[in-house]
Amino acid sequence: MPTPRSRPVVVYDGQCGFCRRWIERLRRWDRAGRVEYLPLQDADRDVASRIRPAIIRSVTVDGHHLRMVTVPLTGRGLTGGALQIARSLEEVDNSLEGLAVRLGIAGVGGVALAAALGLVVSRRVVRPLERLTDAAEHVAATQELAAHIDIEGSDEIGRLAVSFNAMLSALEESRSQQRRLVRDASHELRTPLTALRTNIEVLHRRDELTEAQRRELLDDATFELAQLSELVTELVDLATEAGAGDEPPVDIALDDLVDRMVARFERRTGREVTVDLEPTPVSGRSGLLERAVSNLLDNAGKWNPPGVAIDVTLRAGRLSVRDHGPGIDEADRPKVFDRFYRSVSARTTPGSGLGLSIVNQVVADHGGEVFADAPPDGGAVVGFSLPTRAPEPTDAGNGADALETSGA
Repeated sequence: MPTPRSRPVVVYDGQCGFCRRWIERLRRWDRAGRVEYLPLQDADRDVASRIRPAIIRSVTVDGHHLRMVTVPLTGRGLTGGALQIARSLEEVDNSLEGLAVRLGIAGVGGVALAAALGLVVSRRVVRPLERLTDAAEHVAATQELAAHIDIEGSDEIGRLAVSFNAMLSALEESRSQQRRLVRDASHELRTPLTALRTNIEVLHRRDELTEAQRRELLDDATFELAQLSELVTELVDLATEAGAGDEPPVDIALDDLVDRMVARFERRTGREVTVDLEPTPVSGRSGLLERAVSNLLDNAGKWNPPGVAIDVTLRAGRLSVRDHGPGIDEADRPKVFDRFYRSVSARTTPGSGLGLSIVNQVVADHGGEVFADAPPDGGAVVGFSLPTRAPEPTDAGNGADALETSGA
């Protein structure tokens, strides 16, 4: 006997005796004694008229969701008719509803879990940035450049922290050099200014001075002014990266540059200089290199005895300028290129102590190195070495090749 859940439902138009007999049987099976009629559409009539094949669709009858099939009746003596059979979709609907509820709960839980994980991950990612921000704000507020950041990991945040620490170190070193330059410059400027003030105060008492005394004071003042001008010029060069400006690097024949500077030095000082130069192509800023070579020659001229030639040698990018003076003490050699450094023996001679420092800065900007040696037979050798470049091919070789090809 059919159960209420699967109670059969038929369509009946009241004209078919075969259908009437089946309906009477169904009524006896259905305790409620009723028959529910399935919906009848034109498509179902077409199936009964053999116009179209069987069809399947979902329908709702008396509040029940059903899956219905309409098939044509076939058999001996039958020329038309159709049979509709429907089955309740309650089980399927209940399963889908339960699945929808479970999927909804799973979706909400997944979103909540993803949000929690995203919050944890974002906190871990943002924490180093917060430390970096705190450090930057601390530096801006206190000007304390020694406040570096602890580096954790080697990802982008770690690389940013490394760059930030490097920037702070560079700024700290720059500020230290600036303070040292100001301190040393104030010390060096004090001497000529004091001497000038003293001479000018004495000159005010001109009635008490003889002509020779006034001339001597004026000569001293002129000398101090020259020293002061030289010191200011060198200070400006140091403050502006040795006067580099915007001069672009170009290809330079270092041997020609040294030869020009030697000729200028000889005309200016009347000193004799012997040169031994080999072709040395380099890449650099001509004005800076001229200043470096000029400072080396001036340093040698300060110590070289009168009547003795200064020796200048250029080999494989290494420029050496030798004087035949008292030489450099071993304890002073590492310091001769420091700013304002003057050895005990040099404090009585003219100079600011910045010439070789400028040489060191120019050479460092060109990727080279400076050196100071003491030859066994006396004197001092001071110079620098620069990276050289390969010489460009000349047109002479190409012309020879052309002639040879033409002759062939």
